[in-house]
Amino acid sequence: MTQMIFENSYINSKNIYRIILFCILIISFVLVLRNLGHSKIHYWDEGYHAIVARNLTKHPLKFTLYDQPWLQYDYKNWGGNHIWLHKPPVAMWQICLSHFIFGINAFALRLPSAISLVLSAWLTFRIASDLFDKRAGLIAAFLQAFNPFLFASVHGYRYSDHIDIALLLWVQVSCWFLLRAIRTGKQRNYILSGVAMGIAYLSKSYLALITFGIALVVWFVAWYKKRMKNTSIDEVNTEEVIETGNHQLKEPEMHIRFRDVAVQLGVGIATVAPWVIYCLIKYPREFLWEHKRVIDHLNTNVENWAASWDRPLFEYMPLFYPFFYAALFAFVLCLIVILLRRWKLPELYVLAWGIGVIVPHTLAETKTPSATMIAAPALLICMAAVISRSWRRKDWFYTSIWNASMLSIVAISIGNALIHNGKWILGKVSGKGIGLFQFDFIKGFAPFIHKHFVIVEQLICFGIIFAFLCGLYQLVREEILKRLLWLSVRIVALVISLFFAGHYVNAAYKVTERNAQIPLYVESGKRIQKELPENACFFLDEARTGAHFDLMYYADRSTYLVSTADTNALQNVVRQAREARAAGAIPYLFSVLDKEYDFPLRIDDEIDVGDGKKQRYRIYEITESQ
Repeated sequence: MTQMIFENSYINSKNIYRIILFCILIISFVLVLRNLGHSKIHYWDEGYHAIVARNLTKHPLKFTLYDQPWLQYDYKNWGGNHIWLHKPPVAMWQICLSHFIFGINAFALRLPSAISLVLSAWLTFRIASDLFDKRAGLIAAFLQAFNPFLFASVHGYRYSDHIDIALLLWVQVSCWFLLRAIRTGKQRNYILSGVAMGIAYLSKSYLALITFGIALVVWFVAWYKKRMKNTSIDEVNTEEVIETGNHQLKEPEMHIRFRDVAVQLGVGIATVAPWVIYCLIKYPREFLWEHKRVIDHLNTNVENWAASWDRPLFEYMPLFYPFFYAALFAFVLCLIVILLRRWKLPELYVLAWGIGVIVPHTLAETKTPSATMIAAPALLICMAAVISRSWRRKDWFYTSIWNASMLSIVAISIGNALIHNGKWILGKVSGKGIGLFQFDFIKGFAPFIHKHFVIVEQLICFGIIFAFLCGLYQLVREEILKRLLWLSVRIVALVISLFFAGHYVNAAYKVTERNAQIPLYVESGKRIQKELPENACFFLDEARTGAHFDLMYYADRSTYLVSTADTNALQNVVRQAREARAAGAIPYLFSVLDKEYDFPLRIDDEIDVGDGKKQRYRIYEITESQ
């Protein structure tokens, strides 16, 4: 009878977890779809990927930016190239498939990212549940499903867009299969992990190798423990029984051999090989140049993204984890200490994942804002694990970490407000701001720590509060008082966490409110496709950087951004028009400026841009006589 009650309770708890997870994923998906089809094509990344993916609908194996390059171009210039191999193919193929199904529009452009966001949050739940417990899985899935940075990436507002979202998804697929392989020892899971790693590589190159790095670290730890204890792997990975609510769960084992790691890597290489061979045969100079530029990120300042070692940790990563970055930092540090004491799979796996992404990016010369995105699931799982353990075990250690981290953020934020401007701005919580103190001597070797010293202050405050709570717990002798103290500390941490969670979701909601529209190019693009020839070449005089991508995407005609500010600039446009005409194009000047040109006028129209306003545009043909 007791056994039946236990089993029914376990089944009910599983159903509750499933219902909560379903609600998280559905609400996240509905929210991210809000205004997903806003018509502006964003510069930088989204514009390039949108146009390449659109061109793929005409020739799925030929990746082009300027599908008809009417002007001379340098194959080393990825921003103006014809054959475009600046990024691998998978993410653009996914957008291309969406275009085939839903047509050429901004909603179809971003829908693969929205779907990938929800799938990656589900994978985070699965990985965290397998490593720790389902409570940790739900917390981590929530944090990823409503991450404001990921929402901005899905909507195209960030430097990263579907390329990084696709990389994140396939890295997580690979990590999930790897975890299943390590726990079961089944080689098919190592093979599937390798396939997913190869697809991740075909989404955004070498960053995908993090899965291979995790496998290598786990194998090394298992091998080293076996060597030190002079026992078999089964003896090394003796199962530890841990409490999880009303039932017991066995600590995950590590079934991994070096040949398993080799299988994973070999399958990954085999998955990538067809694309590499195809590119080397068809477009060798473009492929080799772009491959070289990828490697150049390690020791060269590529596109002026070079920065000091501390920029990823103290400027880029706080963007991913607003309001609670210092707490996340503290949780990771505490799990590192725990890992050094017991070397168990859960901590080892997530820390190898997170640190394996962050450290190489910190050491590389070129540092881009989105390069650490694939560490987000691992770091969020670290946070979720600490919070879950404070409830699961009624453990004072984890509860103190959780409480101290939350209180430290609040305390330093209030201190900042009192000292600087009397207002508590949530931006301070995210790690931005000058902090309470300034130490100019660190500016030379750690300029971004100096700039965002508030993060360090929050970590110092965390250490003080954590030490105080541990000391207080030791001083209290009565068991009933200890329980009351533990309950009080946990409630305080929970209230602050819920406050931050509300602002976190609100930040994601605000991303969807932006709804950037450009009806001018949407409507004019339709008319151009109907009335002007396919060999039309456009020169656009709008001053906004990247505006030509909007016209090129919606009109499906090669477009070049030009200046007509003075006589010399206008003469340069005429020279470019002659070059385009010699290449077989009919050159047109697409004008949005309130300026008259001495060219034959072909189209003069106005577009309703909302709020009762209209925007005029004119299209001139630049004839041979000019």
